[in-house]
Amino acid sequence: MDAGREETRTKAAGLTRALALAGMAMVAILIHGFHPYADDAGIYVSGVVLALHPHRFGPSTPFIAAYTHLSIFSWLVAALVRLTRLPISAVLLGFQLGGIWLLLYGTRQIARRCFSEEASWGAVAMVAVCLTVPVAGTGLVMMDPYVTSRTLSTPLTLLAIGAALDRRLPKTCLWLALVAVVHPLMGIYAAGFVLLLWAAQAGRWRLLAALTALPVVLAGALWYSQRSVVESQAYRIAVLTRTYFYLSCWQWFEIFGLIGPVLLIAGYCWWKRNDWRRADVSLCLACLTIACSSVAVAAAFAHPGSHSHLIARLQTLRPFLIVYLVLFMGLGAVIQQYILRGQAWRWLLVFGILIPAIAAAQFAAFPSTSHIELPWRQPRNGWIQGFYWVRRNAPLDAVFALDSNYIDIRGEDTEGFRAIAQRASIADSSKDGGAAAVFPQLADRWLTESTAATNLSGVSDAERIKRLAPLHVTWVILRSTAVTRFDCPYRNATIMVCRLGD
Repeated sequence: MDAGREETRTKAAGLTRALALAGMAMVAILIHGFHPYADDAGIYVSGVVLALHPHRFGPSTPFIAAYTHLSIFSWLVAALVRLTRLPISAVLLGFQLGGIWLLLYGTRQIARRCFSEEASWGAVAMVAVCLTVPVAGTGLVMMDPYVTSRTLSTPLTLLAIGAALDRRLPKTCLWLALVAVVHPLMGIYAAGFVLLLWAAQAGRWRLLAALTALPVVLAGALWYSQRSVVESQAYRIAVLTRTYFYLSCWQWFEIFGLIGPVLLIAGYCWWKRNDWRRADVSLCLACLTIACSSVAVAAAFAHPGSHSHLIARLQTLRPFLIVYLVLFMGLGAVIQQYILRGQAWRWLLVFGILIPAIAAAQFAAFPSTSHIELPWRQPRNGWIQGFYWVRRNAPLDAVFALDSNYIDIRGEDTEGFRAIAQRASIADSSKDGGAAAVFPQLADRWLTESTAATNLSGVSDAERIKRLAPLHVTWVILRSTAVTRFDCPYRNATIMVCRLGD
């Protein structure tokens, strides 16, 4: 009888924790917003559309497939769309909520092994509130306010770390394998972190030192093997647009974003130096070693003037995503344990300052778009309105051209044309430039097309036809201030959609 009551209490407690995490996930959405087609989501959602409609993007397909063919992510989301028969935007909202819930669950799985029960909830709360904090100058945040493969790979990485802390090898390997098939590059870095964690847990300091040095040695060998490689001029132009690949191009505050977390984590290790076998100390040692290794590789082998940019495009500072997650877990746990101490007024004071500040930053990042873009609400952003018109009215085989920097224009809010309009377009300088920087085979085409689309809204109709007709463009999207005599069946205060030609 007692065993039955205990089992019932355990199940009830588990359900309560799951519901608490669900509530925190919904609060996180309210704080950070949701923008299903913004920034990198424009690439990944286009990949979902491509999985659903393989011929939809025609000549644009290589720029989309370059990312998506390495991961099961787009196929997974496409399968959910087919299974649920819901609009893509609704599935993305559910996926985002599920991804945040899983991230917070993974955070708690780690935090409860390192801290007290009460402090572990402080860790979860801090991570939930700080999801969109930038990870130094890497171009990443801890969790994007939109769906990408990292929406799944990051929580799975935390689950792998939690299993590694328990020394459960089969479960750890399973989680790492899932990370790898969702995001291969992050899978490599997650596996490296787990190896460092196991060495730290076992107190095998020589092994830990060897594992820290190994990436530097391997990167050096790889860099040397590339000494005779000749990169095309187009590729060098593309890769040099990604300034976050190179430490020498970072601003001082971005450099501080690397140094500050390392100093804080090192200080915590020193504070707990009398018990090196604690789970939290082992976790911090793994963070310190992978941080040092990542910085050493980036500083030594990723230079704008290098003969090869292979190391740069591996983005070796991405492990700082894990470092930041651990840092904010620790900050939340320590603040709860030593400052908040479970007192409601202290929680309200601390988070009453943090939440408005971070929410304000998100509102500022998307000034022309609803903070939470719900599937059933009409968009207020003029660019998005035009892109939806294209989806409903333009021929399926249409090929569009937009200003090559359209995604960086103030008020556009980084919304991806292909993801929303579900039509082909020639390459832009921003997102397609990122694809060309990582996949050199796209660079020549990227440079040709993005150059042709430069300042489309500021040139004459004759110049537009001269540039775009050889690229088989049939439609153009111009800013509302552009001068044109083209037939433009759609106009609003921001843009107009026009057929190319008289």
